[in-house]
Amino acid sequence: MKRSDRYKQSTMQSKEKNYNQPYHNTYVQPVSKPQKKKKGRGLIFKILLPIVLIFAIFIGVMYALSLQANVDDLKSIEDKSSYVSAADMPDYTKGAFVAMEDERFYKHHGFDFKGTSRALFSTLSDNNVQGGSTLTQQVVKNYFYDNEQSITRKIKELFVAHRVEKTYDKDQILSFYVNNIYFGSNQYTVESAANHYFGTTTNKNNSNLPQITVLQSAMLASKVNAPSVYDLNDMSDNFINRVKVNLEKMKQQNYITEEQYRTAIEQLGV
Repeated sequence: MKRSDRYKQSTMQSKEKNYNQPYHNTYVQPVSKPQKKKKGRGLIFKILLPIVLIFAIFIGVMYALSLQANVDDLKSIEDKSSYVSAADMPDYTKGAFVAMEDERFYKHHGFDFKGTSRALFSTLSDNNVQGGSTLTQQVVKNYFYDNEQSITRKIKELFVAHRVEKTYDKDQILSFYVNNIYFGSNQYTVESAANHYFGTTTNKNNSNLPQITVLQSAMLASKVNAPSVYDLNDMSDNFINRVKVNLEKMKQQNYITEEQYRTAIEQLGV
């Protein structure tokens, strides 16, 4: 066989062999369907961005307005003639207000997310409005904002409450609370209320009057929820039940002993 014939035969065999092998294009990507543009995400982003910006601006304005409240002014409460520091009160008297109004008072820093969530759940499930404000928030509301009812007040209140917690210790904050809240009959401190209603004192260092009792402490702490409605001289069933609940909370939170609890319940007559 001639050399040229052998070359032709070899070339044909090589082509035939390569023809049977799969062909791979390493330079061009396989053709596929073009992806659909996700217009939904872009639309949502365009809608949410202005909302987030407006909310951020609103919060910033509320924070700026909250700075108008000078937390140092709270010290003026100490100038009241009937002011008694919480540090000079019996533990059960302090405990009566903490147990009833803000059981996590010594754990939070002005705002109690857990307590607020629980109050909201209780309100929705029982159809009974529950307070979610901490004692610190109530101090701020009573001193700076009075009875203003609005979402803007609530937000400002949170900012100020946080500053109060950074400025004062818990006993000072509790002192501001019990010495600047209405107990009915024109009484705005727990000491004046104890003097007026029971002829007792909340001051452990005052030997001129008998010490306020566990039951009396629970009654005053329970009364501040509706001072003009709850009458200490003619207690309604609702008021009695509220005082009983407070005593139970005081016992559960170890502000009073089992014996003190039983004595108070007997005195309450339930």
